[in-house]
Amino acid sequence: MMQYTANRRGREAGTSELAQLLGDCARMAPHWAVPAEPAPAPAAPSQIHGVRVPAASVRMIAGTAQYGD
Repeated sequence: MMQYTANRRGREAGTSELAQLLGDCARMAPHWAVPAEPAPAPAAPSQIHGVRVPAASVRMIAGTAQYGD
């Protein structure tokens, strides 16, 4: 595993390795193209069963202005 250390300017050593990795990824991306398919239809709320949400999560969401208060 490669380790990175900060130099005097605060930049990570290994920037050239990162640039090479990004270039490799850009060249490989066309090989992994995903065929366009229609998105599945969303499930109706009546079809969703067995979902459990912790009470702390419910309180957190209920306390937000967008969903609760």
